[in-house]
Amino acid sequence: MTTPAQRFLETWHVCIDEKRLDLLDGLIAEDTVLKSPIFWSPKPGKPLMITVLSTVIEIFEDFTYTGEWLKSHELILEFDCRIGDKRLKGIDRITLDDEGRITELEVLVRPLNGLMVFAGEMRERLKLHTL
Repeated sequence: MTTPAQRFLETWHVCIDEKRLDLLDGLIAEDTVLKSPIFWSPKPGKPLMITVLSTVIEIFEDFTYTGEWLKSHELILEFDCRIGDKRLKGIDRITLDDEGRITELEVLVRPLNGLMVFAGEMRERLKLHTL
């Protein structure tokens, strides 16, 4: 029997691997919260989450998930990617609701020089003065 979390993961991987941004809407709850290293504080709302994820998908090159852990409604997805000549390693910690939609996404990224390039790209593309 397939759980909502397993269905989420299948669709999430298609969305990310094939850059199918049209799938994001169905994967995210309305009351979702984004905790990202590019923002000073958690940011609520589905529209912002979709905008940020769509932009990240465009920025990250050679993106690949290297590990995943699933426990009920909680997922941890480890990833590697690059932006230009900077390598990034990170973790997406995702909390899902009972329907398998993201209610919280927390992103952790290292190293600092890669994070700084990432934040600069996001600021430029989203036209943010402060993140």
